[in-house]
Amino acid sequence: MEESYLDRPTLLPSESMSAILKPVSVVALFTLVILAPSIQDILTDEAYKYVDDNESAHDGLPTEWGNKQVICIFFPADSSQGEEFSKGVTMIDADGVELGENQNLNKTGACVGGFEGYSNGLDFMMDSTRLGRGALSIGYDVGQWGHYVHTIGGLNADAMTGDFNGAYWNLDHNGVVSMIGIGDLVMSEGDIISWSIATW
Repeated sequence: MEESYLDRPTLLPSESMSAILKPVSVVALFTLVILAPSIQDILTDEAYKYVDDNESAHDGLPTEWGNKQVICIFFPADSSQGEEFSKGVTMIDADGVELGENQNLNKTGACVGGFEGYSNGLDFMMDSTRLGRGALSIGYDVGQWGHYVHTIGGLNADAMTGDFNGAYWNLDHNGVVSMIGIGDLVMSEGDIISWSIATW
């Protein structure tokens, strides 16, 4: 028996619209779930402004850290350590929230900032680097010259090899090479300490 047009169930306009919108909604939701992390990264990077003053030790850091204490760890670009910080300099706030990544510094690593009230460099370094969730862990020895930092984020300067005689973790205080070790470093509000590999 042949089916006639009148024997078919008819869809009301709202039912036919619903049948069309269901697959479209599923596709839209799937796309949003996939793109959400990228959208969040873009919005986060756009939301934070960085200091643009190469005369300032705060150059390249979030403007909200203007008079706050900051520590930066810079890894060599060809190092396998610090891989999670290998696309630029990741900014981590004092509450552990990742603020974004500044890729305009021509460096790789992480800065942890927004602190106040620290006077001892070693205490500040140990407390602030804990916010790196293990990726900025510190290894040091204490000798006749005080605290000697040999490892940061798994990168042991003593074990580095290359076209140089030796390597060490260099400490800068407010953009200038520190003449004293981290254990004796007296900090003030707005101070920035940074570590980077140096060779001889």
